[in-house]
Amino acid sequence: MASQLLNHLCYFLISLNSFSSSSSSSDNDPYIDPHGSPPWLATTFNLTYELPQFAIYFQYREDQQLDNTWIIKPINLTRSIDMSVTNTFDMIIRLPESGPKIACKYISSPVLLRIPEMENQHVKFDVRYVLLLRSIRPLKLYVHKIFWLRFANKPFSMNELDDYETHFTVMNYRPNAFLRQMNCQTFISMYNEQYGENNQTWSIVEQRIFQMFREAFQCATIEEPPFGIASCLSSRALYAADLMLEMIDNKVQPKLLEINFTPDCHRACTFYPNFYNQVFNVLFRNISEEQDVIDISV
Repeated sequence: MASQLLNHLCYFLISLNSFSSSSSSSDNDPYIDPHGSPPWLATTFNLTYELPQFAIYFQYREDQQLDNTWIIKPINLTRSIDMSVTNTFDMIIRLPESGPKIACKYISSPVLLRIPEMENQHVKFDVRYVLLLRSIRPLKLYVHKIFWLRFANKPFSMNELDDYETHFTVMNYRPNAFLRQMNCQTFISMYNEQYGENNQTWSIVEQRIFQMFREAFQCATIEEPPFGIASCLSSRALYAADLMLEMIDNKVQPKLLEINFTPDCHRACTFYPNFYNQVFNVLFRNISEEQDVIDISV
């Protein structure tokens, strides 16, 4: 009997917000000892179990007059559903009443893109890469080099935190919302034009992004279940990883937002008809020479 391959893994450890946040503590913050935690994961608290710790940290940032803006997310919803951006503690502690939440430090200094059609105003954006996981032990992780972009519809500002089209980028599920489309090559040209100086070209930033993906999956697979993803030789998985870029001390630092299992790939199939053929070749036929797929395992 021929061996059977499955497009499934014990994926919740890396795709559920509350699990993916558990390995983080903080960026270089003197209040929280990071214990080597990665710079690509925002300071995060599970408000179900860590509300007292969050309250202490929130007050500390207030006392130090540091930016205290947080994005509150449900542990297992997508498309920006039930998410809020706020700097008000009273509001934050009430939000879990609609379901379990995590609080992530909001990226208040994101890398922005200047859009000519918007009178050269700067908007927030995020980036989605498709990741292909072929093996846990040894780790065999691939990334599709064609990435996808989402843009806010209004110029970025920290003045109105409740303005969805300023602070969120998911527009394709909102009725009557303008959806800005831009392919990755156009984006790379614009990015390099605006940020290419001081050793910040997209090719350099992309290597930091790939390193972030590799470290995230190493963290998720280093332990045996239930603390890590179980190894299964007949299992494969396709993920989408969403990220933003933050400017820290004049350096572009990728920040992981979330990782989704079996994401919506309609746009990929529409613009790149060969997309799923490449995915299938890498995951199920062990053909890793696809020109648009890169091995980032090591």
